[in-house]
Amino acid sequence: MRFIHVKTKRILTTITIVSLFAMLLVSVSPTEAAPNYQINYQGKLTNASNVAVEDGIYNMRFWLLTSPSVATTSAVWTESLTGGNRVQVTNGLFSVMLGSTSVLTSVDFNQTLYLGVEIGGTTTPTWDGEMSPRKILGTVPAAFEAKNATTFAGIATTSFLRSDQDDSASGLLTFTGGIISSASSTILFQSTGSVSNVPLWSFFSFGAMGSLSSNTFPVSGLI
Repeated sequence: MRFIHVKTKRILTTITIVSLFAMLLVSVSPTEAAPNYQINYQGKLTNASNVAVEDGIYNMRFWLLTSPSVATTSAVWTESLTGGNRVQVTNGLFSVMLGSTSVLTSVDFNQTLYLGVEIGGTTTPTWDGEMSPRKILGTVPAAFEAKNATTFAGIATTSFLRSDQDDSASGLLTFTGGIISSASSTILFQSTGSVSNVPLWSFFSFGAMGSLSSNTFPVSGLI
């Protein structure tokens, strides 16, 4: 898809998209597990005659926006690659890692986003206007797979307790910081063994003391 400038009749540079991987790339090594929050963006610059621009180091700036028409001043993220960060273009082709100078960690990618691009020449930036149309961000198969991951740090996701719904655990749970109940509730002890050695008084503040034999304790407040 070619971006065609529509604001002026001047002969301006156009850009042909080669590929856009709109996902947060994660780079993991044995010694460093920190993710690399950047987007790989590649393209080809041509002139109005569809001929590749001269080789050089070009000024470029990018925006992430929530619609194909909102003003760039409303962008949720902006990055300008100028000076020592200019982009090498060879035979019209270039490749950049968006987020290399302006971090992407604050961007909410759980929404439709569009990429805006503008070229500013090879010396002092002379911006020729944003390319049109904007490119909607897509994804790659790995991103879909990550969304439905079945493991976390090598552990099956089914091994983790849910905090937003009723859940159960077959292993021993230890709460070193205590438990806080925000509403009146009933705590059930369903044990096949003896509870005589459990120092309940060190853990519970009972609103109404229940029967130890029934294993049911109506409580409120700190547990």
